[in-house]
Order: sequence, then C-alpha cells, then structure tokens
Amino acid sequence: MRIFRQLTALIAQVCLSLLGISGVLNSAHAHQTGNSYLSITESAGQLQVEFDFIARDLDNLLPVECKPAEISLLPEKLQAMQACITQALKNSLHLEIDEQDVPLNFDHQSVVMHSDGLYVRQQFTAPAVLQDAKFLVIKYEFFTQKEQSGRAFVKIELRNDEISSVIDQNQPIQRFALGNAKRWSTIGLFTQEGARHIWEGTDHLLFLLSLLLPGLMLTVQPAKSTSNGQRWTDSPALRFALKVITAFTIAHSITLAFSVFGWVSLPEKLIESMIAVSIMVSALLNLQDRFRFSHWKIAFLFGLIHGMGFANGLKDLGLSSFYFLETLFAFNLGVELGQLSAVTVVAVPVLLLVRKTHAKKLLLKYGSIATFAMASVWLVERLVA
Repeated sequence: MRIFRQLTALIAQVCLSLLGISGVLNSAHAHQTGNSYLSITESAGQLQVEFDFIARDLDNLLPVECKPAEISLLPEKLQAMQACITQALKNSLHLEIDEQDVPLNFDHQSVVMHSDGLYVRQQFTAPAVLQDAKFLVIKYEFFTQKEQSGRAFVKIELRNDEISSVIDQNQPIQRFALGNAKRWSTIGLFTQEGARHIWEGTDHLLFLLSLLLPGLMLTVQPAKSTSNGQRWTDSPALRFALKVITAFTIAHSITLAFSVFGWVSLPEKLIESMIAVSIMVSALLNLQDRFRFSHWKIAFLFGLIHGMGFANGLKDLGLSSFYFLETLFAFNLGVELGQLSAVTVVAVPVLLLVRKTHAKKLLLKYGSIATFAMASVWLVERLVA
C-alpha cells in the first residue's frame, strides 16, 4: 500500500509537471518575461522609432566594453548609461526599406512601467518612408543569453495601416509589405499569442486544473447504447468539465473585454495576488468534504479575476486599434484553444492511468496539496514584489 501511495503521488507530480509547473517557483509572475516592444510610426515628416526593453536584462544586454561595474535601476543611473544602451541598440536593431539601411538618430531616453516591471525606453528618429516604398525589413538581435524565450512585439503604423508582429530567436529577421497589412495576418498573430499566453500563464492553468480534479471522482464507465457502442456524452465527468470550462470562459471573456475597453481597472499587483488566492481557495475546497459547492460557480467567480490578468497580457502586446474587435476576439480565441489543448494533454493520460477509486482520491488529495503549496509561494512573491 505504501508503494502504491508513493506511485500515485508521483503520478500527480508528473501531471502537474505537464503544465510546466516545475522551475517556476522563482518567478513572481507566471506571464511574460524578458520581452521588448518596438513601435514604428510616422509623424511630422519623420519616422519615429520607439523601443522598450525590461531594465533587469541590462546586465546581459550591454556590451562589456561600456558596461559599468555595477548596474543600478535608479532613473538617474540609467540615464548615465544612455550612451552604452544606445550603442547596444544600434548594434542589434537594423531597419531597411527596399534594401536601403535606415539610419537611426537617438532622440530621448526615459523609464516606463509595463505590467511585468520597469522598462527603459529609447526613442529614435529616421527619414520618412517614401511613398513608393514597398518593403520594410527589421533585423533584430537584442536577445539575452539567459532569456531564450524573449520576444519583441512589433507595432508598425504607416500609410494608415497597422501591422503587428512578434520577433523571436527563431525569426530574428522579418519583412513587411508596406500598404498591404492583412487583417487575417493580424488576427492569426493575436490568436497565436493568446494560446501562448495561456500556456505560459501557469497560474491560470493550475486554477483550472484544480477545479477539474474533483471531476475524476465522477468518472465511470460510459453507458452502452443499443447498437452504436458507447455514449461518452452521458459521462458525469464530461458534463462536470464542460460546466467548469464554460463558466470560466464566459467569466474571463467578460472582464477581458471590460478591461480592454477601460471599464474595469485594478492594480497589477492586486490582480496577480488575487489570482494566486483563487488557486489556493480552489485547492482548499478540494481537500474538504464537509461543505458542498458548485465548482462551475467558483470557476465563474474567480474567472472574472483571471480575465483581468489576460487583459494585461493583451495590452502588453499592443491591441490593434484598426482591427480592435477582431484582435480582441482573436486573442480570446487563442486563450480558449490553449486552455483546451492544455487540459486535454493532462486529462487524457490521467484518465488512462488512474482508474481505481482509491487512486483517484490520492491524486485529488496530493494534487490539491501541491497546487495549494505552489499558489502560496506565488502569493508571497507577488505581495512582496
């Protein structure tokens, strides 16, 4: 029995690991890290180039020959490093229009806050884009050695068109057709980013998993039909999962839209802390059997809070103003696809491996304990961050 208990606990740990939980204890935010933002617009007959990168990456981004012995994130200290930062940017960021280099002239440096921390912003000017220009090429190499997942979110506004894209180490060079920004390309981009956001947002997935764990106890052999084999739609576990996922989807869709429209606004620190609390509450509810409650109602209640977390991720991407409703819908669709795929990846192995009632009880117990412990660490980190 002891060996079986240990084996079941190990299965629970593996299932949690499938969600990417391992290795995130040192992260106060389960969202984007190491990102940068590049904006290219036209104004007053000039090209305006604005670049934001997270200040904590300075130590890995600056060249050794000009990097100070000790890097401080105080605004006045960052201003003193302006020349070194500008040199690093110009060495790593190249723009071309119709195969001609675009010279970047430094204009101004400031510090700004994004949802994940302090960023350094440098602004440049360049000659205006000619009316007959056909292509803009961005060559981007401003990645750190430690942040292999770092990305640059690009927003281009030229000739009454808006183009959004994402540059990463797999695609450091990208070409954009001027005057030919495709609506479906933008929608596809935001759908992809919505799915990536949910896969990287371990806290959202952990909350959903915690609510779905009790559904294991409802898993029974599906009823048999007369001539068509088995009817999986009659499964109590399936109905349970559909209720929870649907309630969570509706709730976070509401606050995602409200937050993006500016109708609801809460401090980032409060939102992230409340998300951690929602995970702890759902785990504690799984560990008691005195009070009966509706899991789908809990999913809806806390889903309203998680929606504001999704909104912060969408805002950081730079919501397209030209295709506002389309990109809002596309990002939310991506979140749902990422959510369903993650749940499927975890649910199928668990249902195949854990079939006995005693094993399900152990998985529910140890899975909820692990979930509570993880969320507790996140809450402490987010409160003191």
